Amino acid sequence: MNFDIAIIGGGNAGLSLARNLLRDQTKNKIIVIEPEFPENKPANWCTWIHKDNVSIFKNSIKGSWEGWTVSNKTQKINHSSSNYKYICIDAAKYLTQIENELNNSNVSILRDAVVEISKENNRKEIICKNNTVFADHVYDSRPPELHTNLLRQHFYGIEYELTEPHHIDSVVLMDFDVDQFNGLHFIYALPFSERRLFVESTVISQELNQIEWYEDQIKLWMKNKNLDYLKKISSEKGVIPQGKIEYKNEGIHCIGARGGAVRLSSGYAFHNIQSQVGKLANNIRNDCYDVPVAMNKFVTFMDEIFNKVLINNPQIAVDLFLNTTKSLSADEFAKFMTNKTNFNIWLKVIAQMPKKPFIGQILKRANRG
Repeated sequence: MNFDIAIIGGGNAGLSLARNLLRDQTKNKIIVIEPEFPENKPANWCTWIHKDNVSIFKNSIKGSWEGWTVSNKTQKINHSSSNYKYICIDAAKYLTQIENELNNSNVSILRDAVVEISKENNRKEIICKNNTVFADHVYDSRPPELHTNLLRQHFYGIEYELTEPHHIDSVVLMDFDVDQFNGLHFIYALPFSERRLFVESTVISQELNQIEWYEDQIKLWMKNKNLDYLKKISSEKGVIPQGKIEYKNEGIHCIGARGGAVRLSSGYAFHNIQSQVGKLANNIRNDCYDVPVAMNKFVTFMDEIFNKVLINNPQIAVDLFLNTTKSLSADEFAKFMTNKTNFNIWLKVIAQMPKKPFIGQILKRANRG
């Protein structure tokens, strides 16, 4: 099978790129190689989005909120915006919608798993379990491999149907009033309706925990909130890299999380992926097949410094998140989280950073060149 463009992986990055290319009416012959059907990939993808753009995702939005909170045992910061919504996208619905759009087009979908990629007469040979594909350009969107020393955001969440209304009217973005012995830990909760609540235990550390540990943390949080449930609707788990991922496979382009689209300080990626593949599709339309940088160098630099400080000074982590949240308005916070930061916002964020550890990490970085 011969193609102009092969996209490995049918997740957010891979299918969004294929759809953008289709909408650009590209003449390229394209294949997406993905072993799983979309309905087998349930997940909640969340981000902030301006109210004028919410309709773009209307068919796959599972929840939408104007407010979010960050708290610990002693304080609670409430943010509410009329301009930015915090939305939750049903991943399975979103991916199914894109695949339906790709039907009967010049984009093929191959249900297979890639085993190896090599060069064959200046073309790339993609060896799958059951097929072999040849392509001029290859974009790899598979999840990155995570080495053990990498800072990671790892989580396990459960969606519940509750016995009684929960009375939570905004997103619980980070509740730090939980066990902090296994890394920076917080509870994240999405109130989908009066009796439907998604609760997730999230940890930022280098070491992962057993599923039972996250479940115990969720149960304890629910107990402290006097919440009981009738049944578990679904669950999800994941690991997000919060360190730089680099691949040096000549001629293979990486996109999505594999291509540096994860915000290193927060783990948010949806908006970065959308931006990256949108720009890439525009490049391809102009016969340039290089992947654009997902985030500018200053954001990446600051995030790397931020994460180093968190690893070396875990005792300040909770106060750092709380103080940063408190220093920004709701709109500023949404812009900061989606990389739409201006100079004034950066000044407010930098002002919250404890000077000694941050300056120390910047000097170490400078000494390494």
